[in-house]
Amino acid sequence: MTAPRSGVFDAMLVGAAALLVHGRSITFDFTFLDDRDLIVEDRAFLSHPGGLLEIFRRSYMQVVDAQHPYFRPVVTLSYALDARWSGVRPLGYHLTNVVVHAVACVLFLALLHRLALGPLVSRIAALIVAVHPALASAVAWIPGRNDSLCAVFALSSWLCFLRYRDHPSWSRGALHLVTFALALMTKETAGVIPIVCLVHAAVVRGDPRDGRRGSRPMFALAAGWAVVIGCRLEIHGYRTGVALADVLRNLPTLAAGFGRIAVPANPSLLEVRDHLHPWTGAVAGALVAGAAYVVPGVRRSVVALGISAFAIFCLPALAVPGDLVLESRLYLPACGVLVALAEIVRAAARDRTALVAFAGVTVAALAVVTMAYEGTFRDRRAFARAAVGGAPYSALAHFCLAQVYQVDGESDRAITEYRTALELGASYGVHNNLALIRMAGALWTEAESELREELAIDPRSARAYRNLAIVLRREDRIEEARRAEEIATHIASGDP
Repeated sequence: MTAPRSGVFDAMLVGAAALLVHGRSITFDFTFLDDRDLIVEDRAFLSHPGGLLEIFRRSYMQVVDAQHPYFRPVVTLSYALDARWSGVRPLGYHLTNVVVHAVACVLFLALLHRLALGPLVSRIAALIVAVHPALASAVAWIPGRNDSLCAVFALSSWLCFLRYRDHPSWSRGALHLVTFALALMTKETAGVIPIVCLVHAAVVRGDPRDGRRGSRPMFALAAGWAVVIGCRLEIHGYRTGVALADVLRNLPTLAAGFGRIAVPANPSLLEVRDHLHPWTGAVAGALVAGAAYVVPGVRRSVVALGISAFAIFCLPALAVPGDLVLESRLYLPACGVLVALAEIVRAAARDRTALVAFAGVTVAALAVVTMAYEGTFRDRRAFARAAVGGAPYSALAHFCLAQVYQVDGESDRAITEYRTALELGASYGVHNNLALIRMAGALWTEAESELREELAIDPRSARAYRNLAIVLRREDRIEEARRAEEIATHIASGDP
């Protein structure tokens, strides 16, 4: 364990590195990928004085779909608190993202200290997390906050679990369960935290002289986990099933994700599953496994914990249908990979001076890559063009670029990008936006046709019904317009 002064210094150093490298993102604008729906379009609700309790009764993407399966009230609450002073100015939201990332890095540092990796190695590993390019999208992209904020609560819960395991008490157990509940209401993937805790307890033993009292404390904690998960399901049950076929199709993303963390040469927020390169991760994983057996003094239990945590934190993303891969989802898995690498470095490093020099070069190089990459989030146009350039086969990337062209009045370019998005498999929202372009040109018949196509794909699109009502009124079909408005209101209210 580190001395208190050394620990405070390390925490300040890691936090300062996160603020320094990511601080420029505070001046960035919105990207128009989800942040427009979550903040700009929802500004009336976020700014309403009495809306804080209502947050726990609505879906995460309420503006898009009142029946949206995601329920992340803690993230929405953080947006509402930002809205109190920042309104629809992006500065406040970006500032919160940077601060949340800095806090998560300090908590990761605390976890490394708990694993007895040594002050220097712990400091280096935490600095790498602070400046890592694969985590940059969770900082520079406002909606990426769900991953960094989830990491804050997940790491807190993990640390509280270790304190409870070593010295069980009611207060420590309660704090662990509270942070677990907050993580679960930040992002659904936090449901695997108990598994990570159990793996930690199984493979990395505590001090045999600690205050554990048999298996009763663990049974009590298991009961607490069941209560927390049960309450979460009661409030807002998971509305999407898990298909084994989706999990199997997404398995290559495990290796690809490992490669993105171990060799972060070409970061990109959006990727398409079938165009990922898993071989880099497979090679990196083989090297880590080999080093765990070859390097003298490596605690294989710690390496196993790190790799297990990586895989466990990745598991929920494997169940997500579709072929879209978001790099921001690597936030917690990256912590697992860095634990394993830090243990190997701890055992292999014999020369402190050489380790410091190597670490300095590595951290500096990663910081440069991160700062260059984060520039693609500075505004909606830069982001959309970078998204298409980095993932040309992503329907979402082309949809984002089409939205930018549409907002900027470049209708022909927007139509071309929307058509490309449709060819690549896009569905929701495309025809609605094409209808808006037709409506702007007073092409009411073409607009109605697009809206009918949108509603055939998504019968619960309140936006499409509202726009259809406008078109029908323009065509003097008043009764049909009223009916469309009624349906839009019904859907927006969240009724099934």
